[in-house]
Amino acid sequence: MSSRIGSICLQTLRSVGGIVLGYVTLVLASAFVQQTMFGGVSFQHSPISTLVLAGLLTPVAAVLAGLVTAIVAGRAPIWHMMPLCLAVCAETIFLYTTHKADGPLWFEGGAGLALVVGALVGAWTWKYFAIARSRVAVACGPLGAG
Repeated sequence: MSSRIGSICLQTLRSVGGIVLGYVTLVLASAFVQQTMFGGVSFQHSPISTLVLAGLLTPVAAVLAGLVTAIVAGRAPIWHMMPLCLAVCAETIFLYTTHKADGPLWFEGGAGLALVVGALVGAWTWKYFAIARSRVAVACGPLGAG
């Protein structure tokens, strides 16, 4: 019975750790793209080229966050993305309603949606490759056989 409890505790730690590390990855990677690469992105003050490049690269940060969450959590990667996606939605609403983001609703909502979709793509990508890897392992048999 204690090995079952140990595995439940381990999976719980992996689940919580995956969600937290995924969110931290999203925050740090997004900050790197928007602050370090472009010196801050503002709908009102940034040139169109900066908005376009940041709009393309910031979802890549979300894909990375989705991968981190899925790898650490180890199973059910899409379900583990739900808290992260809800946090992105809550943060987007908070930033818009408190006027900490200077873009119109369609811009800020689109940015939040791009992060959610990017994170889900990252988790789905890991799931796809994990399934493919397990099929190869089954097809090849145990190591050293043959």
